[in-house]
Amino acid sequence: MTELLLRGGAVHAFDDDRTVAEAVLFRDGRVAAVGGTETVEAAAIDPRVVDLDGRTVFPGFNDAHTHLLSVGIDRLETDLADAADRADALSMLRENAATTDPGEWVLGYNFDETTWPDGDGHLTRADLDAVSDDHPVAAMRVDGHAAAVNGLALDRVDLDGVERDVKRGDDGDPTGVLVEDAAGRVKQATYPRGEKARRALAAATERAHELGVTSVQNMSGLTAPQEFGSPIHAAFFGAWRDGDLGLRVTFYVHSGKAESLSDLEIASGFGDDWLRIGGLKTFSDGSLGARTGKISGTYVDDSDNDGTMVTTESELRELFRTAARADQQIATHALGDVAIDTVLDCYEAVLDDYRVPDPRLRVEHLELATDAAIARMAELGIVASMQPNFLQWAGEGGIYESVLGSEARGANNRFRSVTDAGVPLAFGSDTMPIGPLRGIHHAVNAPHDAQRLSVDEAIAAYTRDAAYAEFTEDEKGTLEPGKLADAVVLDADPFAEPASIADIDIDITIVDGEIAHGDPS
Repeated sequence: MTELLLRGGAVHAFDDDRTVAEAVLFRDGRVAAVGGTETVEAAAIDPRVVDLDGRTVFPGFNDAHTHLLSVGIDRLETDLADAADRADALSMLRENAATTDPGEWVLGYNFDETTWPDGDGHLTRADLDAVSDDHPVAAMRVDGHAAAVNGLALDRVDLDGVERDVKRGDDGDPTGVLVEDAAGRVKQATYPRGEKARRALAAATERAHELGVTSVQNMSGLTAPQEFGSPIHAAFFGAWRDGDLGLRVTFYVHSGKAESLSDLEIASGFGDDWLRIGGLKTFSDGSLGARTGKISGTYVDDSDNDGTMVTTESELRELFRTAARADQQIATHALGDVAIDTVLDCYEAVLDDYRVPDPRLRVEHLELATDAAIARMAELGIVASMQPNFLQWAGEGGIYESVLGSEARGANNRFRSVTDAGVPLAFGSDTMPIGPLRGIHHAVNAPHDAQRLSVDEAIAAYTRDAAYAEFTEDEKGTLEPGKLADAVVLDADPFAEPASIADIDIDITIVDGEIAHGDPS
């Protein structure tokens, strides 16, 4: 028997009554008792004791939409998220090239040209040719829907059939900018496999623990990493078999595996407390940064472009019917208002095909949902899986304004509107970046009323409501007796310091009743 006792703090159970207790006892991977310090101590037999000294405890954070191996890849390769400008990004890639064997890929991730000085636009072939003429070089934009590559990379990646997504200059030559399916081919060619995938998973797990994340809902990307099987799932299952998973993972399977999944009659929830199948992940449109989100109207900086449906409506309907056949939950990427409406049409068409009364179909992102779409989601019982850290681009001069116009600044990511309509709301990061406290901070301190949540609502979306989104609300998301022993200890109270939530540190992360991160002293 193993016991861990946290005492002398503010333990927010996040149950229906929003109980705040002084202590919590974990025993053999479950919550054994919550209450006053003396009462909980009396329930313990031989615990390891952590004195909280007034610190705040929440249920472990559950990232409802992430790409876990991407978090690890960022640590193994070059993370361009903090590049100050174009020159800084290129310098970081040159450092990578200097320690990479000739002929091997030099990879960068998460560049965001919208944060760079005016004139520093999207990276191009010319930029990356200057990084190295001995390595194929690829830099992925932060949204994952666009990439920049050098000439060697263009020669190495098979782009047959996706030429429409290869951007060309006035001379007809490729600029090195690739979007959607073409960018996916680069991901496919460079995705870690085997032992490297396991190393990426280990690095991602360590980072998640540092940020208080104990559960993740892993979403397949637009492009399957390989035709047969998945190196992502292989890494998950390998770690699970070895007892090294470290996080509770629910994974949503790539739409290309829809038939295989349903033929096996594998329904949502198949698995255990560590590794579960969530259902099917599909895409409808692209991203705003790549100007491929499907919108009504056109992009202000590309007046002939209203975005792209990367999966047609008829294809979506067929995928949804296939999933419904085996009672699988569906999570569909849709951020433009046109794409959202299309997905809701297709969802409504298959709801009667489900044998379960509550399939909890999900819309991922939901950035530009109209009032009518939000009301419709409430009526149909659709879950909104949204990313509050996207508000980093919602201010003056941010991506929403630059591609959609000034009227879009308060009309995106409307968490308040979604919540007030009664739509279940779960929060995730989409790894932009991973880190719940950052997202909670953005939601609580959002610039517009339609986006702003209370501290309680924002934390709930990353705990109990995220569990609801994956059908695990009976097992986790609150610190109630019998629930899984996953928790996080913060060095400050978000309720007391709402304006500076992003500055709060994670002192301790507890997974399965064991300290996975932090010094308990």
